[in-house]
Amino acid sequence: MNEKWKIKSAPAYSGGRLYPVLFNCGSGLKTDYPDASDEDSLMHIVHETNREEFLSYCGELEKAGNSLVWENRNETGIFREYRGEKSFYVYHIDSEGITRIIENNSGVSVPEFEDKDCACIHGSTALMQFGLYYSDMVQGTTCDCGMLYAIRLRSNEVIIVDGGEREQATEAAVEEFMLRLRSLTGNRDRIDIAAWFCTHPHDDHMDFFAKLLRKYGSELNVKRAMFNFPSHQLYKDSPITAESTRTVKERLSGCPGLKYLKLHTGQTFELCGAKVEVLLTHEDILSRHGDDRPYEGLNEASTILRISFDGTSVIFLGDCHDSNGDVLIGRYARSGLDCTFLQAAHHCINSLWQFYGFIKMKYVLIPECRYIIQKHLWENYRVIRNYCEERNIVVAGDATCIFFAENGKLSSELYPVAGGPYDGSEI
Repeated sequence: MNEKWKIKSAPAYSGGRLYPVLFNCGSGLKTDYPDASDEDSLMHIVHETNREEFLSYCGELEKAGNSLVWENRNETGIFREYRGEKSFYVYHIDSEGITRIIENNSGVSVPEFEDKDCACIHGSTALMQFGLYYSDMVQGTTCDCGMLYAIRLRSNEVIIVDGGEREQATEAAVEEFMLRLRSLTGNRDRIDIAAWFCTHPHDDHMDFFAKLLRKYGSELNVKRAMFNFPSHQLYKDSPITAESTRTVKERLSGCPGLKYLKLHTGQTFELCGAKVEVLLTHEDILSRHGDDRPYEGLNEASTILRISFDGTSVIFLGDCHDSNGDVLIGRYARSGLDCTFLQAAHHCINSLWQFYGFIKMKYVLIPECRYIIQKHLWENYRVIRNYCEERNIVVAGDATCIFFAENGKLSSELYPVAGGPYDGSEI
């Protein structure tokens, strides 16, 4: 096994069966298109191993001069972060008998990233599903995808999730989003963004946010960014997506003092009273399809988070596939998985009928419009309706919906969708 070990900065793993491929798991804030960057993370996967062998390997990491800086143990496995001359994120999943060893070459550690010491300004927390304009996919005019969410924390800071497509980032829509943030925080001059989370690097999940950074950068104090984008060396995607990724990374890099965290499965941390749990990343998908096809598509590389606040929680699925849901079903088969709000996967394009039947949720948030649902996605909508009361299914194309949570009790407000077909404005 030692002869096949390719992470030279870490000791070789003893035991189990080493998967023969060393995976490139992508960069952080540096662009890795078209060539790899020095921030690219590397990952070995070991099958047919166990907890004892994993802990023995952790001991070898420590003997090699690496210090344990963070640990999480939950019903699925053990997750650890080590720091030495390099940073390593290692985790073992009990039900799968698989250990992953990642040389993480970008970002800060979990303890450096989180914020536990913040003042409580509001008596409630707010979750906003922003009402983007959806219609048929007509490039340069309208689109049938995109999603944008925001969580106003009790500290009056905001977590922003993803961002809509270029065609949705009209002047009217961007101004409406800023109006909603100002109303939620009561701040007109400067809004603190606790973190921007991006599920995956497709342009319909980044362009709107990139425009916010350009147009309102002086009003948005973006403190953190958290995502785990797969390597461009492992998948081939459109030049539009590559350019959108480059743009948003460059603009984030220009935010003074911004901290970046490369998300890995099993991480848990606190941001201003909200608990963030990383349930799945693209690193869990690698090796499932063999060497020639690392992903079924970039949507399968979505990072899945659960964010909990004030007795309420939301799970963001991004554009995940059935395969992502299958992994979570296997890992949480004994304990189950639940949330108050579940974001429907891939704008209701993917059915995920087994996962929707497995997870326990009260509300489903669909980043889509009813016209597209009725025209193309009715069967998938019916699957969701089988597991969630229709009155609790909230469609983004209807309106901007803001839920206020206080000690587990919910109230809501609605605002009309702003904007329309693309106005040709600069991103």
